[in-house]
Amino acid sequence: MKPAEFDRHAAGYDGGLDNPVKRLMGNSPDQFIAVKARWLLRHEPALRSGGLAMLDYGCGAGDLMRVLAGLGARAAFSGCDISQGMLEEVGKRWSEALGPAPTIVVQNGVRTAFADRQFDVITISAVLHHVPIEERAAVYRELGRVLKPGGRLYVFEHNPRNPLVRYVIARTPIDENAILLDAREVRHGLLDDSRYDLKTDYLMFMPPGLAFLRPVDRMLAWLPLGAQYVVAARKGA
Repeated sequence: MKPAEFDRHAAGYDGGLDNPVKRLMGNSPDQFIAVKARWLLRHEPALRSGGLAMLDYGCGAGDLMRVLAGLGARAAFSGCDISQGMLEEVGKRWSEALGPAPTIVVQNGVRTAFADRQFDVITISAVLHHVPIEERAAVYRELGRVLKPGGRLYVFEHNPRNPLVRYVIARTPIDENAILLDAREVRHGLLDDSRYDLKTDYLMFMPPGLAFLRPVDRMLAWLPLGAQYVVAARKGA
């Protein structure tokens, strides 16, 4: 991963809405992020009550944490990224009304400065497809290192089985070097590093901007054709 690749996209980063096809599905980057945030809050309701330490690994401009906070999450947020430019955007986008701003740390490659077993919950959202294949095992090791026993890790990724996803990714500037990976690769990669209980859901079958269609997404979570997927991993004690 090369920080400069993401630094040049940092100012005004809009979640890939420079792609006209994606704009047809939703008119705001937050609508796409909120699909993941709402899923996470359904599976981690304690995020609303505070007391959990949560890391967003490869957090970019901090948009997932910001949207979670806007939906009522009150975790002790931390974020890390290789791009200093992206991290500088976190504070600019964070409102005082959302509560304390996240703790932000620059990554040294895949490594972070966080302590072993520090976090109850870790998210890594739309990051792994930017990581060279030979470096992904090191990412899984780092995530396992900073996750507490019994902690939960959530890997959100673009689904390469969805042809529209492949079309959009191939035409989005920030994804010019992306190598998509399916849920099976994520599951195998995690299990090569640690003992986890795993579950996979598929997300974003319907346009995120159409709230009345959200129940359809939840009914189709088993079908491996959604635009996104999430691998949920609970770490063994």
